[in-house]
Amino acid sequence: MGLSLSVRGLHSFYGRAHILADVSLEAAAGEVVALLGRNGAGKSTTLKSIIGIVRPAQGAVELDGARISGEPPHRICRRGLGYVPEERRVFASLTVNGNLEVGRQPPRPGLTPWTPARLFELFPNLAGMGDRTAGQMSGGEQQMLTIARTLMGNPALVLLDEPSEGLAPVIVEQMVRAIRALKKEGLAIVLSEQNVNFAMKVADRAYIIEKGRIRHQCTIDELMADEAMRRTYLTV
Repeated sequence: MGLSLSVRGLHSFYGRAHILADVSLEAAAGEVVALLGRNGAGKSTTLKSIIGIVRPAQGAVELDGARISGEPPHRICRRGLGYVPEERRVFASLTVNGNLEVGRQPPRPGLTPWTPARLFELFPNLAGMGDRTAGQMSGGEQQMLTIARTLMGNPALVLLDEPSEGLAPVIVEQMVRAIRALKKEGLAIVLSEQNVNFAMKVADRAYIIEKGRIRHQCTIDELMADEAMRRTYLTV
């Protein structure tokens, strides 16, 4: 089964700049939670604070009740948290199979281990590309590879930073299907997004962040029904 995530009262800084102020959110196993907001609202910093790339100055992050805030990112990953950054950080000189092997970690109890064969079912575009170098792939294919490499670590909870950004509509629809499939696997997923339409297709609940503060939380159905809230916090 997936892990539950609890984030309470995070305050994070870049130098003296106070980026996150009292950010709290929850995600349960088998749930997709969207962190929505305009560019610069603090979405990426929130995910980086959860995974430990940015060390929070205050607050707590817990996985299944065990505190992880303050630990280095590699230890947090070993606990079962996967992170897919906004930048597609593939190893351009390695093949698809080589990139996947870099991410391989031992199986996790209660979860079906990920293999290249299973990942090629999840991302059919990658099937048949095992010997292609990542640098020869399109942006959408690289995004799929980045997620697939993270899944090779057999995480129980995945953070996705802007997974639909810059992708062609046909690739976005494939990403929607993949996230829904991961939810059925029992994973908890937290994704940051500016693309509200994408989030509404995959998420169960949403947190809206503005200027480093959570301004609202609601179900996706409530978000879809509240045009005024979307216009206030999410339109450019």
